[in-house]
Amino acid sequence: MNHDPVIPTKATAIVFTAPGEVSLTEHRLPPCGDADIVTETLYTCVSPGTELRMLAGHYGADGQFPYLPGYNSIGRVLAVGAKAKGYRAGDLVSAINPKGNEDIKSLYGAHASHQVLATDIDQRPVLLPDGAQALDYAVTEIASISYRGVTAARPQAGETALVIGQGMIGAFSAAWLVAAGCRVGVIDLEESRLEGARKLGASTAITAAQPDTLDRALLFTRYGADIVVEASGSTPGVKLTYQILRQKPKMPAGKYVREPIHYFSHDWPRLVWQANYLEEVALNPHGCLISEGVTTIASGDRGIEDRHRVIEELRRGSIRGADFIDKLVSPREAPAAYAGLQARTHFSVVFDWSKLNA
Repeated sequence: MNHDPVIPTKATAIVFTAPGEVSLTEHRLPPCGDADIVTETLYTCVSPGTELRMLAGHYGADGQFPYLPGYNSIGRVLAVGAKAKGYRAGDLVSAINPKGNEDIKSLYGAHASHQVLATDIDQRPVLLPDGAQALDYAVTEIASISYRGVTAARPQAGETALVIGQGMIGAFSAAWLVAAGCRVGVIDLEESRLEGARKLGASTAITAAQPDTLDRALLFTRYGADIVVEASGSTPGVKLTYQILRQKPKMPAGKYVREPIHYFSHDWPRLVWQANYLEEVALNPHGCLISEGVTTIASGDRGIEDRHRVIEELRRGSIRGADFIDKLVSPREAPAAYAGLQARTHFSVVFDWSKLNA
């Protein structure tokens, strides 16, 4: 095995010790297998929607405390197993799902000072470009989730898109649509998030706190939006999606025309689900969908090709990772950081692991 002289056997990690409780603990690293690499963590980015709900005991976390959370990390390779082909000590990688051990449960487990990562799996660590500044790519894995859903909708320059919810996934969704040349409107309850969307290129930012939210959104379109992204994870957001999707042009009064359905099937509006939901939402398709058809996309997770493409978009500057980083803090500040996310005083948090021992 090729490695630096000193390879850590332990890691310091952020741990969800009980519902609503966060601490910093030390645990053993699993051994580095032939197809594994060992990395020192530079940055990890919190996924607020997923992690806050898991901190509350949802998404399979109930009964799993204590455990290591987080799925988004940037690290530097320290050691390379004999069968970990192509990786070299010193490489910068974006990684998810490090290997766990018997010390403590790991539910994704990225928020740790060091990681052992398998390279013989589909979601292997991906290399950052030559000369990359690690912090510029700290949002890679979260950005890849939104990128997958938005690109599946095949946005075209000049189309109109509305994004409901401006948490991190919604903010990235809007940014990808702006980069594709769409006219983009966003809807959210918080003015600070609306202002952030305006700065990143949204044509209009609509507060969801007013009774005329729907009317305001429809003023942004003619017959409705070509693309609607639901990223709020809320029942009101779900119901709003169907009201702002593009409808077929209405016929003149007194006329009733029913064209063959395939006339429009190649050009139906697209609805992209980019959130997770804690409650079931009941809808009557004929009551909420006035047009005859809609293409529905519920992208799951992200693939390695999405991760590669997002890294390239970040390298080119199509979007800038720094625009989505609100707080850069030491892992020792994790309890306060999660409290800030819960209170919505923070938009996003990135942990700088170089500050761990500062």
